[in-house]
Parts: sequence; structure tokens; C-alpha cells
Amino acid sequence: MTEARSPRMLDRLLEGLVTPGRAPAVEFSSLVLDARSAEPGDVFVALAGHRRHGMEFIDQAIERGAVAVLHDGAHPVPDRRGLAMIEVNDLAVQLPELARRCWGDPCERLELLAVTGTNGKTSVAWLLAQALDAAMIGTLGIGRPGAHRAGTHTTPDLFSVYRHLSELADAGERTVVFEASSHALDQQRLAGLRFRTVIFTTLGHDHLDYHADLQAYGEAKARLFQDYASERQIINVDDAFGRELAERLAGSGGLRTLAVRAEQGADVHAEGLRADRDGLVATLHGLNAAPSLEIRSGLLGEINLYNLMIVAVELDARGLSAEELVRRIAALRPVPGRMQPIAQAGRGLAVIDYAHTPDALETALKSLRTLEPGALWCVFGCGGDRDREKRPMMGRIAEALADRVILTNDNPRHEAPLSIVRAIQGGMRHPERAQVLLDRAEAIARALAEAAPEDVILIAGKGHETEQVVGDQRHAFSDLDAVRSAFGRAA
Repeated sequence: MTEARSPRMLDRLLEGLVTPGRAPAVEFSSLVLDARSAEPGDVFVALAGHRRHGMEFIDQAIERGAVAVLHDGAHPVPDRRGLAMIEVNDLAVQLPELARRCWGDPCERLELLAVTGTNGKTSVAWLLAQALDAAMIGTLGIGRPGAHRAGTHTTPDLFSVYRHLSELADAGERTVVFEASSHALDQQRLAGLRFRTVIFTTLGHDHLDYHADLQAYGEAKARLFQDYASERQIINVDDAFGRELAERLAGSGGLRTLAVRAEQGADVHAEGLRADRDGLVATLHGLNAAPSLEIRSGLLGEINLYNLMIVAVELDARGLSAEELVRRIAALRPVPGRMQPIAQAGRGLAVIDYAHTPDALETALKSLRTLEPGALWCVFGCGGDRDREKRPMMGRIAEALADRVILTNDNPRHEAPLSIVRAIQGGMRHPERAQVLLDRAEAIARALAEAAPEDVILIAGKGHETEQVVGDQRHAFSDLDAVRSAFGRAA
């Protein structure tokens, strides 16, 4: 959706940031950090990226109608006659100020929450947005759950963040829940924002093709708690890094910890989990609303108990009664592509989940095992041109925790699909026992056709995604559509 644009003047935007007279009185529409998203009248802000500098893309911005370029002076400046090329000292540091001057301070109009962690960000953001009658910005898109529009990144670039927040406030929203990715925190895409609540879920093996190691990955996530103002911090201390983070924040005044296991000594813990195909029941201890509170939900497995506990802690901190808290928890709808069940009478239960990391796959399989299936199936693959270390790890986990394994494609990109499968099998003690069907639709159909009615079939890795990436081509593909098609063919 293109924003409703109102004229702005470049000299006013840069007042106090550059020497008087350096910025011409040029009318502009918006600010962009990505040359590909420039529109006529925009100002392109060229900065150093992870691999290349934005100045390498100014011709693309000009072709798309940019009227000026702001740069940091760290890259040779080409001669583009007739175009304002303005150097701004400490440009990267000034981005939040430029964003506020362009779109206003979102924290004056909106209450913001942010969730970070390897697994669970999307689920927690989606569930919190439902429970708080709020909008969200994250993997599934921008807006209200179920009425959201697609996004391009888990956390957009800084200018897009401020623009989206301005649009949401203009549309009448009062609360927005963010997914804060490690990339976004490392690249300061949320700079200048203040949060009501910040949340940590888990830390696991992912994105090590970007971060130097697991500790660096964790430190990127810790920035949400250490670099941003927040009133409340909710942390899962069943996670080892979560415990370390909670120790750092001890005494902050707004810290609330949670754990399923009582021995962690968390502020809130759970007991008596009962999970089946219809959902879960558990008792929470330590909430202000009631010393012991039974919650019920149609969501599946222990993995969702953690997500529901986070929602409960946030609602409890807002002073909701026990009755209202229980009601809102019970009303929460499943998250698309996150432990999403698809049932058909007389058939095995299919569960679609985005689990694409070792920890996520292990957690999903263990959660589904508590449903006491006849047999537990796992259909999955690993992405090409991404973290190779996790492939044998995921193979080892699938073999250990599932009764039947089918290996298939999951966005092979520029790698040979069979080589990815062989890497997964490298972690298995008996790789010959895993079926290999590279056609993902065929793999899903095979599992559903062979599964008994009491079986559970986990289809892992793609979740909500609607494309299969092969080479440079993006082919329409959805696990949900594949399941529905397979059930339809068998009906």
C-alpha cells in the first residue's frame, strides 16, 4: 500500500544536521533506504550495508524518481548533475531523528511491544495482538491478525518501521506488537523507539551464516533489553540464555520471568499440562490475578503453553481479572503455519509448522508426542544457501523423535536438492530408513496416504510460506494447499 504523501521540504528536514545553505529547498515525498523501493519525489539515503554501500545503487534510485541523495561521505560520490547529493555527518546515527521529522514520534501515538527469540516470535506476536486487540508488524505481515497485509521482512528497515507505525496510528490503532529479529536489532532498525513491554522466548541454532557464533547471536537479541527503554521485560528462563539475560536485568523493576518447570524459580510457572488433539489445559502459578489459575486453549502442545504463558503474564500485568484473562486465552485462534492442525475425519492429523531450526524441530516433535499418536511422522527439508551446520543436527533430531521421516525440498535455491538431503542424512544413524521424495507436494501426499487415522504428521519448515524457491525462480507453493489437496484426492 502506497502511503498518502504530503509535500515536505528537504532544507527543513536537514535543519541543524548540515551546514546552513547545504540543503536546497527541494520538495520531497518520503525517505527510503532501499533504492528498489524509491518512488518519484523520494530522497534516497545511502548507507553502508552488510556487504555493499548504498551509493552503488543511486542510479537505480534516480531511475525510480529520487530527487536527492543523502550520504555519509564514506564512499566515492559520483557526479549526477542536477541531483542534490548531500553529505550528512554521522548519518547512520541521525536516522531516527530523520524518521521522526518525516513521520513523527510513533511513541507519542502508540503503545509498542516487541518480541525477540529464535523460536516463538511470530506466535507470541500474533497471540498478543489478538489478546490486546492490537496490530502487529512481523513475519506474517502488518496489521490486525487475519486482516493483515504482507510484509517483506520479519522487521522492516527503520524508515519503513516509522512509516508503518504512522499509517497504523492514522488508521486508529493504539497498540502495535513487533517481531524484533536479530538482524533488525544488530542493524538498529528499531532505533529511537520506546517499548511498554519487551519479551524473550528462546535462543537456538539459527542465522549463524550472519552472526559470528551463538553468543554473538544471543547478544544481538539482548540489545532489545539493554539498548531500548521499556517498562516491562518478560523472559522465558527455561532457556539458558534467558536465565543469563534475566540475571543481567535483575533489579530493573519491570522484570517478570516465566518457566514451565517450577525448579527454575520463575515468577510464573505451570503445572499439570494435559494436551491432546483438542488443545491443552494447564494451571499457572504466580499471577497477580490469582495464585493458581487454570487456562484452557485450542492450541496444540507444550510449545504453545510457553506462548500462552507470555500472553497471560502480559495480561496479568495490565490488571485484568482472572475471569477476563481466562476468557481471552480461551478465545485465541491458531497462528497460520505455527503448530497449525488440519484434520479430516478418518485420517491422520496433519500439523503444519515453521520449524526450520534444530531447536524448533525438536520442540515441535516433542510437543506432538504428548498427543500420544499412533505414529509420529516428520516431513521436512532444509533451505539451500543457508546455515549448513544445522542440516545433520535436524536429521539426527528427526530420526530420534519421529517414527517415520520423509525428506524433501524446502527452498533449495541454488544448491542441488539431493546434496541438501544427503547432508541431513549425515546426522542419521540409519539414513536408509528415511524416505526421500524431493517433490514436496508428493512427500506430503505420501505421508497423509500412508498414515493411520491415529497418526500425527508434522510438516515442518515452511509454515505460512506460499513459495518454493528453486534457483532464481519463485514457484507458488503452500503446505496448507498441499495438505488440503492430498486430503481431497483421498476423499
